[in-house]
Amino acid sequence: MRTKLRIWWPNQLASSEPATPLNRNNLLLGWFASCSSVSVDVVVAFACNEASFSHSNSTLQEILRGVNGKMPVFLQERAAFSLLGQCVLYGRGNGKMLRDGMEGGDWSTDGFDSVMNSRDLSDGKDGGSSCGCNELDGSHEQCRRECVENGLWIQLVYDSCEGYGKDVHWVPKLHHLHWNGQIVSHCNVHVVVYEIPVYGVHHFSLNLWKSSKPVKDPVKKPKWVNELEKNQPLLDLDTVILAINSAAAAKLALETRAGFKRSVSGFLIIISRSIAFMWQVLAIFVATISTLFYIVLQLFHNFSSFGSKTRIYTTSARVFCTTWTQIQIRCCQILYWPIVLQDNGLRSQSCVEYKENAALHRNSTWSSLAVDLLLGNLMGLALLVHAESVCQWILTFANVITNELLRSGSVWLMGVPAGFKLNTELAGVLGMISLNAIQIWSTLWIFIGFLFIYFIKGLALLGILFGATIPAALIIDMVSIATLHVSTLHWAISLLYSWQIQALAALWRLFR
Repeated sequence: MRTKLRIWWPNQLASSEPATPLNRNNLLLGWFASCSSVSVDVVVAFACNEASFSHSNSTLQEILRGVNGKMPVFLQERAAFSLLGQCVLYGRGNGKMLRDGMEGGDWSTDGFDSVMNSRDLSDGKDGGSSCGCNELDGSHEQCRRECVENGLWIQLVYDSCEGYGKDVHWVPKLHHLHWNGQIVSHCNVHVVVYEIPVYGVHHFSLNLWKSSKPVKDPVKKPKWVNELEKNQPLLDLDTVILAINSAAAAKLALETRAGFKRSVSGFLIIISRSIAFMWQVLAIFVATISTLFYIVLQLFHNFSSFGSKTRIYTTSARVFCTTWTQIQIRCCQILYWPIVLQDNGLRSQSCVEYKENAALHRNSTWSSLAVDLLLGNLMGLALLVHAESVCQWILTFANVITNELLRSGSVWLMGVPAGFKLNTELAGVLGMISLNAIQIWSTLWIFIGFLFIYFIKGLALLGILFGATIPAALIIDMVSIATLHVSTLHWAISLLYSWQIQALAALWRLFR
């Protein structure tokens, strides 16, 4: 079975103009990914020449290990960032080696079959090795030999004589591949040109955009489907996609560690450093304010829970459970402010997909918080301005509900078959109990009605400080308290009715 080789080639290299060709000893950096002995994926992140590393005090192996340490952990476990091989320009590089190879092979075979055979390679003269690889300079040659010994090295050739379209001017062709201790020169080669993912522009993903739970297929899978799933896959697409999404971060990390020279003006450097310094100061300021605010809330919570063992505290904690939950969530969001402002380093930004997913989650959190605070301020200011009229309207609405709905409803339940049922005497007793409970509860609310104006103002202040969520939670808890007598009556009458039904069922079984 012929080896299947897939070369994932950046569009930036494929679209370079022929007038500015790459150097003869152009180094390819990226990842080797393989899940089978007959299938190889070569993900090329970028290319550079040997002179690019002349400004670094570290060796090439140290630079590659440092860059690999910045990559996602899953990618490090599956494939290491390394020196992949070379890509030389036909007719401009090691001329004898390329011409001899061209004469012994066929460049126009289907599927980009290799053009070289091991017996057609050069004899090591003119700066070439016995396998046809160009020798590098200095310590780079030692790194190349280690890669060849480990069976991870690829030699590619540019063919500048063919045109491939408007945007693709250069497509690499395989010279030979060192793989598992063998020199592979004839294999099925597929070149996949991809656009390097950029944060905020695009990224590649195997997951659906809308994360929904997979629907279970009620039909039983056939045998051949299960056998096919058990077979070893020939393409480790998860690793390939993750490597492609990490290509830009790998290039940035290597440029940082190797000390590549960039043509950036001093004015732009000063502006970027000033912005970074101001962002750092803002992060420290927000972190300090958030910490102090959280300390005040925590002290208030500890002071309020001083009598936590008493029955009053436990009851109030159960009654206002919704409000306390929302306060805890808002405190956690306040403490999260410094994290979004701080630079978490290159590791958290090593994959465009991870970074965009984290940014999506972070932006959704802050957008919801901003909308919540905006609505809370609008509601709070409106309540502060119209506190008395709102208080009067709520008290009037409560009286209408009590008189028109609860009292008239209880009277109606006392005299119709669809009401308390069973018998007239019991229906009258239950109706009187309900009316008395409603009257007692209404009287209590009348006595504490003068405090309702302060509750409205406190609700407005909570909305201004914490947003609309916490006042809404407090309103839910207060509605639960205000309708406690109704829920209690419902529970008691339902329990009594259940007992009556059980007693009638027992009598029916006894005398049937």
